[in-house]
Amino acid sequence: MFANSILEVVIGLVFVFFVCSLAVSGINEFVRTILNTRAKALWTALSRMLDPSEAAAQPERLTARLPEAPTREQPNAGQHETGARGPSLAELLYDHPLISRLDPTRLHRPTRITHIAPTEFARALVDILTPEDGDGNKRWEQLGDEIRTLPRPLRAQFLVLYEEAGGNVKEFRQAIEGWFVSSMDRVSEWYRRRTRVVMFGYGLIVAIAFNVSAVHVTSELYENDIVRETVVELAAARTAQENVQECTDRTCVEEEIGKIVDTGLPVLWRTCPDGDGDSGLCGFENGRATAATIVGWLITAAALSVGAAFWFALLKRAFHFRSRMGAS
Repeated sequence: MFANSILEVVIGLVFVFFVCSLAVSGINEFVRTILNTRAKALWTALSRMLDPSEAAAQPERLTARLPEAPTREQPNAGQHETGARGPSLAELLYDHPLISRLDPTRLHRPTRITHIAPTEFARALVDILTPEDGDGNKRWEQLGDEIRTLPRPLRAQFLVLYEEAGGNVKEFRQAIEGWFVSSMDRVSEWYRRRTRVVMFGYGLIVAIAFNVSAVHVTSELYENDIVRETVVELAAARTAQENVQECTDRTCVEEEIGKIVDTGLPVLWRTCPDGDGDSGLCGFENGRATAATIVGWLITAAALSVGAAFWFALLKRAFHFRSRMGAS
């Protein structure tokens, strides 16, 4: 009996985290769309990957049309040597037809491109690096010489790949694809860490705005059988849905939060009875948040930062474990 009660407390708390995570996900998606952070992060990453000797371009540059690419009669080597500042390799990549067509606005703005396939990246990059003769014919035999004009450490990396390919252009493209995938994996990990920090900030906003303290919620779930049973019933109904995506719009999130409020959990800015029989804001004493409330907000913020999908999956596992306990 005691073990079942503890499990129900866990289920209730996980459900609260899940619903609040939906709000955090909504905020994150809205801000990310408005600020176009995903495309800007991709541009920054490619700028650092392809032009390591230069500082990454500032976001302000991304709103302007890219510089005109040098004429094909000019050797590409001049683009990468010191001297007059021409288009960077990243800018040339974004201006390449295979990449620029990915811009949904068709305005040649790198910040509108959120994804580049490895195959498209490799084809475009090798095409940029390969010089042409006066008739526009590719001079593939000079690709190795062109790679030697790149800045370090990009030159060293590409030379190794080119030599391993034995000068074969097709195999070199495949090697570039692998290099791109490996590099973007590291970028993705960096982006996830950065997003986690941002999500913690959004989570803290939601925790304070809705006064969701993990400490007080847990205490109420443990001490109040009626509230606990009601929350568990709501969670059971929610897990009957197949996935998180069935409730991501604002209306659905508001309905879910409203259901939590109706259970009687100590959330939102409302009065709760204190030990002296008086009433005050839940989690506050003398107009100030208690230490338990603040700690609870921080715990809630950290929990919300991992995303709704995590809590939804954990919720389903908890119910599966509960059903197995009941059968045994």
